[in-house]
Amino acid sequence: MSPLKTKSLWFGLASFCSQLVFLVLRYGLRYRYQTIYNNLSRAFPTKKTSEIVRLLESYYRHLSDLCVEPFLFAVASSHLRTQLARFTNIQLLHRLHQANKSVILLATHYGNWEYLIQLPSYSPYPVYTAYSPPHKPWVNRLLLRLRKRFGIQLIPQQSFYRQMLARINQVAEPALMVLIADQRPGPASLKHQLLFLQQPTYVQLGAERLAQQLNAAVVFVDCVKISRFCYEYRLKGVNLPVNEVMPSLTQCYFQHLEAQIHRSPAYWLWSHDRWKSSVKSPSPSQPVEV
Repeated sequence: MSPLKTKSLWFGLASFCSQLVFLVLRYGLRYRYQTIYNNLSRAFPTKKTSEIVRLLESYYRHLSDLCVEPFLFAVASSHLRTQLARFTNIQLLHRLHQANKSVILLATHYGNWEYLIQLPSYSPYPVYTAYSPPHKPWVNRLLLRLRKRFGIQLIPQQSFYRQMLARINQVAEPALMVLIADQRPGPASLKHQLLFLQQPTYVQLGAERLAQQLNAAVVFVDCVKISRFCYEYRLKGVNLPVNEVMPSLTQCYFQHLEAQIHRSPAYWLWSHDRWKSSVKSPSPSQPVEV
């Protein structure tokens, strides 16, 4: 079968599965409907209710695609995977590796972050990332098998900081650490509050602390959804003075994320209760059900 026909077959199957997931999430379970509506309303207070509802619908469509994309990526041929996930400026990692620098690669829950599991195929580094094991053991085993397929090394989130410090200090080889730092920090985490999407927001400082401890280079990932199921990952080096005081890197990271969100708002993870532990904002009006 030709690559074009193979692509059409897998994309058609993925589209069908995504539509089923959409119907279940949006109309069957009404998955976190109130949380999504509240987050969108607070982030975009000048938008009309009709605009918020349209954004909400677009988000459910994107979320449904996200649910099937890891499986599409797993069954895709190597040629099709290059269309699903495109990396630009990957030579930046090669230059930093030649300089013997470890790298903190800061991604976000914008677009698709699961496709980043293919980074070991492009990177000269051993690649590590943190993950939170799901509560159900069979789900954990499935996700581990999917995520480790291309050689990425997974470390439980609770021990990631400690294990990476120990590893870098014991082994002379530099490493690439992929971190997603836009989620809500845990109660015991070192955190800072800043203004994000017009709301006071608690943020984690772990990535910034790790970069300082390891004297690592920092690279941002700008994820762009170029078509359905397909994304481009643009790597951008971050240059901050070495004596810059925290949380300058974290502030820069959230400004970068906010610019991504304003570009195409539906592609961020609005179903995450991001502001649960932040300073309370006025409650938005009740959503108009459609």
